[in-house]
Amino acid sequence: MRAIVKRAATVACLFIALCAVFSPASYAARPTVIKVAHDLSPDPYDPTHGFAMVFKNYVESRTDGKYVVEIYPSSVLGKERERLELTRAGAIHVNLASVGGLSQLYQPAILLNTPFMYKSDKIVSAVLDSDFVQWMFADMQKKTGLRSICVYEMGGLSCITNNLRPIRKPADMKGIKFRAMDDSQVAMFKALGANAVPMAWSETYTGLQTGVVQGQVNPVSAIISVKLYEVQKHITLSRTLLGSHWVVVNDRWYGSLPKDVRQVVEEGFYYAREAAAGLTQIVQAQGLETLKNNGMEITALTDAEWAQFAKLGCPAVVQWAKTKMDPAIVDRFVSTVEKVEKQVEGK
Repeated sequence: MRAIVKRAATVACLFIALCAVFSPASYAARPTVIKVAHDLSPDPYDPTHGFAMVFKNYVESRTDGKYVVEIYPSSVLGKERERLELTRAGAIHVNLASVGGLSQLYQPAILLNTPFMYKSDKIVSAVLDSDFVQWMFADMQKKTGLRSICVYEMGGLSCITNNLRPIRKPADMKGIKFRAMDDSQVAMFKALGANAVPMAWSETYTGLQTGVVQGQVNPVSAIISVKLYEVQKHITLSRTLLGSHWVVVNDRWYGSLPKDVRQVVEEGFYYAREAAAGLTQIVQAQGLETLKNNGMEITALTDAEWAQFAKLGCPAVVQWAKTKMDPAIVDRFVSTVEKVEKQVEGK
């Protein structure tokens, strides 16, 4: 009899313990996970991973650990299009998306990557805060169901790298096979007299290593992040394209956040964007020395030389864009940049 009572008491204690574990209060005590994904390396000095880390620290500290941010770098949750679809489905809450990847779902995003459009980082910063970019966010949400919060700089204006020779003028591009992120880059390289091979970012290092392509375009941060200096010899400071990522979130998740938590998340995005901009300047200040120490030969274009590339590359992509979307949107983007440029340069 004593054995039966003892066994019953043990079962009762176990039942009480299980009730405590699975009670609503217990569930409430567990932190809520926010999944953040991106395509670059987990280097804290990379602007993209730096963005994710600052966001993580801010959200976790301001919510007293009730929300935990998990960071998934290096495309571990899928390539560009896969991560966007996972974000739309809610499996990823925050995706730091490249312009090339996002333009597969929302074509006008590619306008921010119009080559030789921006003379300086100051112009870039003002354009990213423009009414036109806010309009794109609203338009994209309406057409795709994906919400964008902001666009951040991830390494400054892009450079041209290749294995064959220094590039200082468009004629130097002739015959070189470049990795193209998308069709807009194919149009740009063709206008500059080069060849282009469409290739995913995750395949670029191997493509350069095996000779499938001989060159590519990216900001200094990305070149360092994935060690392209191991497979590239020459780099031209060409101010070719805007190096940026869009902060894309699952709209249902974002809308379901309690008001106070959403404010923390929005503040986290703000400080993360500021950090990415700062890291961009650090990378540009120190990154060239890193590339030089790793054997890359550096060529810097003068304003006059840059203008030669702009005269060919920019109009070609603007015309290409008008065949892919409403020409009025393209014209609005171009006029936005022109207006910003006058304001920044005081003209």
